[in-house]
Amino acid sequence: MKKINLAISGCMGRMGQQLIKSSKKNKNFKLVALTENRLVNKKFNGIKPELNSDRVFKKTDVIIDFTVPVCTLEILKIASKLKKKVVIGTTGFTRSQENQIKKIFKKNTYFKSW
Repeated sequence: MKKINLAISGCMGRMGQQLIKSSKKNKNFKLVALTENRLVNKKFNGIKPELNSDRVFKKTDVIIDFTVPVCTLEILKIASKLKKKVVIGTTGFTRSQENQIKKIFKKNTYFKSW
């Protein structure tokens, strides 16, 4: 089975750190990108966190998002353009932001929501 190329957004937070550890233990995943909403001069698993961008997410299959609502919307726009799958773990969305997410999901049939 082909490994799933994984990106973790919000990698400096508690959940991001836990996801990095968990991805190391799971042979089905290959951690290929880490992002944060600010530049970080540190490496995790040999990967330096970067800002969200098309270039960073291009090599991923799935983006796991544990950031803040504004970043989640940014990530969804990039993922939509690149046709990447996204798992959203972010909380605290306003009603307006939730509606924006719903619109993005409706436009992109490869996105699934539960």
